[in-house]
Amino acid sequence: MNRRDALAATALLTGGALLGPGLWLSSCGSDAGVPEGVLEAEPYRLLEAIADALLPDTEASPGAKAAGAGPFMQLLLTDCYVEADQQRAVAALAEFRRACLARHGRAFEMLEPAQREELLLWADAEARRGTGMQDFPLLRELAERSYFSSEAGMTQALRWIPVPGRWQGCVPLEPGQPAWG
Repeated sequence: MNRRDALAATALLTGGALLGPGLWLSSCGSDAGVPEGVLEAEPYRLLEAIADALLPDTEASPGAKAAGAGPFMQLLLTDCYVEADQQRAVAALAEFRRACLARHGRAFEMLEPAQREELLLWADAEARRGTGMQDFPLLRELAERSYFSSEAGMTQALRWIPVPGRWQGCVPLEPGQPAWG
């Protein structure tokens, strides 16, 4: 073996040891594509679908999923919410999934857009009345915070100005005009 072959083999072995088997086997798990955090794969995908149903694609701006709100919701919930709120969010997702199965007989992700909207309106109304879905507002908050913190949410869904001007507390809006961010 010459020196060039020995160096190449050493570099390959060292690189493989540093990268570890996780790089090669990462797509083998069922949680592929789900960022690490509080939510496991199924609740994560449900929350992502709820966010995308609450904030869908429009002509003016992309929806929550296209804006990348899913990974940010996982990060926000994991790093910024206390454990009690994390548990409330996980429980709210489980309750929402059960309600969806009871009302429609299938998972939220499989419903038609009109059925999704009806279920979201129902969950919101239940939470407001205090008769169920008590923690649904927490899921809505996660979706809205994540979306409106994204570049697409801030610059396309809202009217964003990179440099603040003078303070104007009340700004009249024309019908259909986005809010200021």
